[in-house]
Amino acid sequence: MKTKILAGLLLAGSVAFAAPRVSFGIGIGVPAPIVVAAPPCPGPGYVFVGGYWQLAPGWRAGYRIAPVARFEGRRDHFRR
Repeated sequence: MKTKILAGLLLAGSVAFAAPRVSFGIGIGVPAPIVVAAPPCPGPGYVFVGGYWQLAPGWRAGYRIAPVARFEGRRDHFRR
């Protein structure tokens, strides 16, 4: 009798783990493009960097960056 109960419990336990899994997903697609007018240039050489999507906060708005001085070869010569 005990062996039949044990076999039944074992069979019932294995059936619980063999249950079929059902899942579905809904795809929304890419978000609509955002059109933004570039702000006026604060000075010569500034460049507008367009906005982009970030994972955590979402949309990162565009901004202007200042010109960068970079090294061009000689130590006394920097180009802007």
